Amino acid sequence: MDALLTLLSPLGTISVIFLFFILARLSEKLGAVTRMPPRYRWFWVGIGFLGIALISQLLRITVILTGQSSYAWLNDSVFYLFTYYVPMAIGVTIGLVVTWRYWGWLRTEWGE
Repeated sequence: MDALLTLLSPLGTISVIFLFFILARLSEKLGAVTRMPPRYRWFWVGIGFLGIALISQLLRITVILTGQSSYAWLNDSVFYLFTYYVPMAIGVTIGLVVTWRYWGWLRTEWGE
C-alpha cells in the first residue's frame, strides 16, 4: 500500500502544473481582450518551479522504491527541502499572486 501511495503522490504536483497551464492560457486570452499587461507569463515561471519540485519528487520516489544506498543524499531531508518544498512554495505563491491580479475582479463583481 505504501508503494502505491508513493507512486501516486506526483499526481498532485502534476495536477497543480496542469491548473497553472489552464490559468495561464485563460489569463492570456483575458489580458488580450482587456489590454492588461502580460503578467500571465509569470504562470510559466511558476510552472518551472513546480517542474523542479516534480523532478525532485520523482527522484526521491526512485530512491525509496529501489533502496539504493549510493544515492542516499537524494532522500536527505535538507536536499528535499531545497529541491521540493521551497520551489513548490515559490511556484504556488507566484500562481496565487498572478491569479489574484488577473481574476480578482470576479470577487468584486460577484459581491454586488
